Formats: sequence, C-alpha cells, structure tokens
Amino acid sequence: MRKFILAYLFIVSSVNVWGQTADNPNEAYEYFNEAIGYYKAKDYRKAVVYYSKAIKVNPEYTKAYYNRGSAKINVKDYEGAIRDFDKALALDPEFAKAHMYKGYSYMQNKEYKKAVSSLNRAIQIDPTLTKAYMNRGTIQLKVENYESAIEDYTLALELSPEMSSAYFNRGICYQRIDKINNAVNDYTAALEYRAGYLPAHRARGKAYLKLEEYENAISDFSSAIRLKPNDPEMYYYRGFARMNIEDTNGANSDFASALEIDPSHKGALKNKAISSFQLGNYEEAIKDYSNIIGMDRKNPESYVNRGITYLKIDKNENALDDFNKAIKLDKKFAEAYFNRANAFSSLENNAKACKDMRKSAELGYQPAYGHINSLCN
Repeated sequence: MRKFILAYLFIVSSVNVWGQTADNPNEAYEYFNEAIGYYKAKDYRKAVVYYSKAIKVNPEYTKAYYNRGSAKINVKDYEGAIRDFDKALALDPEFAKAHMYKGYSYMQNKEYKKAVSSLNRAIQIDPTLTKAYMNRGTIQLKVENYESAIEDYTLALELSPEMSSAYFNRGICYQRIDKINNAVNDYTAALEYRAGYLPAHRARGKAYLKLEEYENAISDFSSAIRLKPNDPEMYYYRGFARMNIEDTNGANSDFASALEIDPSHKGALKNKAISSFQLGNYEEAIKDYSNIIGMDRKNPESYVNRGITYLKIDKNENALDDFNKAIKLDKKFAEAYFNRANAFSSLENNAKACKDMRKSAELGYQPAYGHINSLCN
C-alpha cells in the first residue's frame, strides 16, 4: 500500500523588489521582473537564466538568489538551490524564508539533519512560518519520529487552522502509533477543509477497518472509488469490509472488480476464492485457487483449499491429487492429512482414510480426534 506524505512546495516571491545597489540597477531590475514572468508561466529554466542575468549585473541582489533557488527547486536542482540560498543568506543572515527553503532542499536530498538545522533556524528567526513546521514535521514523519511530527503539525495548525495537509499528515502519525480514533478525527478534519481529498478517504477507510467500523469503511472506500475508479486496492478493501458484515455477494463483486484491474492481486484473488466458496460457486472458486497456485506452486494451503472445493462437487480424485501435493510440500500439514482422509473415505478406501486421520490427530489437529473411531473400526 502506498504511504501518503505531503511536503510543502516552494512559492517564489512575486514582489518586484529592488533593495540592492548596482552599476545599472534598472537593467538588473528588468531581468529580475522578466524572470518572475517566466516563473509564473512555469518556465523555470528560463527563470533561472534571467535571475542569473540580474545577478550578473548586481552580484549582491539577495532576492534574485532567493528566487533563483526557488526556480531550481522546481527543476529538482536541489544542490543548486542550496547554493543560491546560501548566497542569499551570506547577504542577509536573518532571511528566514531562505533558511526555510534551504531546509526544504536538504529534505528533498534526504539530508534530514541538515534540513532540520535549517528549519530550526528559520523558526528561530520567524516563529510564524507555518511551512517550516510542516516541513520539519514531514521530516520527522519520514524518519518515524511520530510524536515529534505530531507536535510540528499541531504548531502548524495553531498558525493555520484550516490547513488540510497538516490534519492529514498528523492523522498518518496517529495511525502509525495506533491512536486510531485520533487519526480518524484528523482525516475527517482534512476532508472538512478539502472535500473529495482522495488520500484522506483511503486512509480514513483503513482506520475504520482497524476500529471494525465496517459500514464507515465501506462509505470511505466507495468515495475513493468514485474519485478514482481504477484503483484495485479500494475495491479490495471495500470487499474485505463487506465480508465482515456478511455481504458476501457484494464482497465477491468487489474482489472481481479488483482483479479486472489487476489480475495478479493476490489478496483479491484469495478472498474472491473464499467468497465464491461461501456462495456455493465452487467451479468459480476452483478457477480462483488454480490462478493462485499458478502464481505460487509451493504454497500447500492453496492445494488444500482447492482440494476441499473439489470435494464439494464430488471430484474426489482431483481432491486427492491436491492433498497429495500439499503433503509433499509440507509433511506436517495436519489439515492436509485430515482432508485427504475425507477424500479416501469418499473413494471407500477406509484403511488409508484411517491412517491419514490418525496422522492428522497426531499432528494436533483437533477435528481429527472425533473421526478416528468412525473410520478406524
């Protein structure tokens, strides 16, 4: 399953600022504004070129270094961005946002200690920088310091109470430390401020599963499916929730939908086989177990399950073959001996049935004890 971690992206300053001196300030100013235009148009490489021209005219143009760092972030040149923020900070050591986005760049390079150091400095200079808390929280989440991450997201929310991403990320942290009710509350808050947010529906649905609130889980997975109809995981999880409220038909349909999207989804395949069996669709269950065996021929449990299904439709020789394969893979598989005994009994080979039932009991399979007398007398 995929994990949903959000990090704030860099927003360039779009203010036309001229605070430095130069031989030709108008020329540098013009280059700076052209760069902003390219940045707004998302042509970040051109923006880098024109910020560089402004810097060439005026090497002490703090904002140009800062904004060029931003453009470099957007083309994933994080090393270049760090160098630009360092230059901006050499000119203005108290430039809090330069510290903040330097930290962001280090975070993208997975240099988390350096990132935290820069973010700490940004917060020290300006404690109102919501994004600094967010990014520091994201780092703590990535390194699994969930309590620290929760503290940072809480500080971010004190500054910006409607920030859906902070609620969502804090919800992830609560879920990781098994505070599931807190997680549900945060995912709900995230959805209040950002209706239709797919990751929050996914995450809250899974949290509801842990709380065994299956109807709520189904509602969230259904919302996720409406938002992204081709996600096999959501059909799988909705099917699992439906199995737990004994909606076997609905579950079977969901597992089938998951397999239409991803035929190799092992969880969906296994649960579709189980639900097909429960519905009495034995031929369908046999197909499902055959597909599972095709994906993994060394799992004795799959052979036993298919063998049991063969017994249901009186294909005793097929069942016997499957139980033999299971026992060959695991000579201590008590349930395989138990069911092979049933196959032998159906084929009126009581001597072998008795031997297998005794072996199953010897291996500790409780249901076998009640059958020994009837088979072995």
